[in-house]
Amino acid sequence: MVDIYVFMFIRSYKFFLIFFLITSCEKDDICLQGSANTNRITIGFINSEFETTSSLSLKNIRGINKDSIIYTDIDTDKLKLPLNASSNKTDYILNYNEIDDTLSIKYKAIHQYLNRGCGFISNFIIDNSTENLVNSSGWIKKISIVKDSIFNEEKTNLYIHF
Repeated sequence: MVDIYVFMFIRSYKFFLIFFLITSCEKDDICLQGSANTNRITIGFINSEFETTSSLSLKNIRGINKDSIIYTDIDTDKLKLPLNASSNKTDYILNYNEIDDTLSIKYKAIHQYLNRGCGFISNFIIDNSTENLVNSSGWIKKISIVKDSIFNEEKTNLYIHF
């Protein structure tokens, strides 16, 4: 009689063990390469003399309150810079022809949850008060915002007139 109870107990134990092992499995929490990430602002350059888009050779780009240089010796017609998702303003110092000028980008961050593996991404809406900080000897003449929403990096968001 005792053997029947032991047999039933072992059988029930195996059943519950298999049941819990099967139901406790879940997908891997990994973020696949190519998944959406936080978008960067895309900046184009306009030559003020000819009012045409132009390529620009920058010596370096540094973030204010950052201790590293983001880019060095780049020659490009479009620049992609990261924005701080935990702030509403990011400042950069751009060096062109050995002259530093400061770009202050103001924005509103919109956070979107993707999944456990990837976490959150941030999209941004540029504030119209984005400007170059007053520097009479700087090389930036004007800033114009052409697309205030940053939901992808394909379209140019603002132009720097030099």
